[in-house]
Amino acid sequence: MATMRRGHATRQGLLEAACEVFADKGYWEATVAEICQIARANIAALNYYFGDKASAYREAWQYAFDQGIQAHPLEPADTPASANPAERLHAHVTSLLIRMNDDGRPTRFERMRIWEITRPSGVIDDVDREVREKSRQHMLTCLRDLIGSKVSTEVLQLCEASILAQCRMVLPFNRRDLQLVASRRIDASVIKMLADHIVAFSVAGLSIYATGGKAKHKPAPVTRRTRGK
Repeated sequence: MATMRRGHATRQGLLEAACEVFADKGYWEATVAEICQIARANIAALNYYFGDKASAYREAWQYAFDQGIQAHPLEPADTPASANPAERLHAHVTSLLIRMNDDGRPTRFERMRIWEITRPSGVIDDVDREVREKSRQHMLTCLRDLIGSKVSTEVLQLCEASILAQCRMVLPFNRRDLQLVASRRIDASVIKMLADHIVAFSVAGLSIYATGGKAKHKPAPVTRRTRGK
């Protein structure tokens, strides 16, 4: 029993260390030696529990994502059963904003994702799709409930992409280009302000598609001026 507990502690220590190193340096610059040094374990232990660096990265990716969701759930435990789709979407957007900028610093998962965007590893694509699917389905359900069940998949995905793009304004490499958040500490009050705006703005836009997935308003016709008039 004691040996099993020590084994679990060693594996957990390696997993925590892997998350920190991969979040700080990305896959390519991270080394097994540094992970083991932080975890106070030998390389043989990492190979025993994970197999190799790539497998440890895949495990760390899953673990970091789960930690972020547990700390900042898509719907808090006190969300009432009577919550409407806009309220559920607000909870989802708030969770996203916090995880992308957790008290001034993204969570370990989001920092790992930033590295993947800039220097893809090519070893976690399938794991990434799997871990984010539950989160994605939650947002799509909120959007479908707001727009209506007849909306096309394409429109639904466009709306999803729009909301995600708005949330990503808090990521470090995006903030510097936006005067609103460039030099501002993103605390709880700013997170609430941004979530309120994103949801209000998005719900108003979603109303365009609320009738059978078709726009209610047609763009005004463009009038061409003839030369000399």
